[in-house]
Amino acid sequence: MSTESTNAAPAEAAPAAGFAPQAGIGTPLAVGGFGFAVLMLGFPTAGLIPPGAAAIFAAVAFGTGAFGLGIGGLYELRANNVFGGTFALAYSAFLLTTAIMLRFYAEPMGADFAPAFGTWLLLWFVFTVGLSWAAWHVNMPAFLAFALLALAYLLLGLAQFTGSAGLALAGGWVLILDGIVALYLSWALAVIPVVGERIPLWPHPYGR
Repeated sequence: MSTESTNAAPAEAAPAAGFAPQAGIGTPLAVGGFGFAVLMLGFPTAGLIPPGAAAIFAAVAFGTGAFGLGIGGLYELRANNVFGGTFALAYSAFLLTTAIMLRFYAEPMGADFAPAFGTWLLLWFVFTVGLSWAAWHVNMPAFLAFALLALAYLLLGLAQFTGSAGLALAGGWVLILDGIVALYLSWALAVIPVVGERIPLWPHPYGR
């Protein structure tokens, strides 16, 4: 006869594995969608293509930027990446709202649209400066993407108030640089899991 107690509790079954994506899984999609939208606004604003081509930005901002950022942000929050999820969903809302503003409100509001839109951009300048501080502790491309975006918001926001073509032109070039950095970051984050650590991201701390 076994000497083990017949009253011993049965071993508890192991909990079923749930859906737990790795942190960072949504960032390549989010940053890539953002980069495409920024470039499609930067090219006409910088004068590289006809200014009238900026009208297509509304479609790109909604269909590519807001869509990619929204999906990527949800995955980041699910992976408990609060910073990644917050910035992605916030800029998804920015692109969606901006597309609606430019498509449906710019013409009916007339002269009142410029100061209202300028205020909108300057508010995002302040918000982006705050996120740049956190991005500094991620890696250099992430920090540059936020810092350049903040500068673009500032230049384009002031251009709306002053009517300065020079500020708008400078803002367009900053957007192009920002879009290039964002696409580099998106490409690197998507490719590194396949090819290994062959693509430099210059992570923080930078002195190591």
